[in-house]
Amino acid sequence: MSVTKAIITAIVITASVPSFRRAGFGFTDTGTAFAKDEFTADQLKAIHAEKKLSVREMPSDAIPEGIDTAPLDRYLAHPATKAAQEEKAAAAKKTESTTAKAGTKASKDTGAENAGA
Repeated sequence: MSVTKAIITAIVITASVPSFRRAGFGFTDTGTAFAKDEFTADQLKAIHAEKKLSVREMPSDAIPEGIDTAPLDRYLAHPATKAAQEEKAAAAKKTESTTAKAGTKASKDTGAENAGA
């Protein structure tokens, strides 16, 4: 599971008071880690606009000690999340492969053009 965590962008949200709720989520003054994909655009906007909350984005494998990672762990353990992450990884590999092939073809094309000049 740590491989999956490494490709997830986590959002660590810390409240300036012991306990605070915004956008349907609860936050504490010790900090709570969530997957960025867990929030809608409107929820993120409300959370970022709230002065009692501090929001930091980071790779999930860089979350500091002492942060509550239970919401992130639940999100990552969900079967739909795992399937989506596998699809993202496969798409990224396919894109890298296609880009590499296109680069090789472009090099060959360029070499062919230069050879005739």
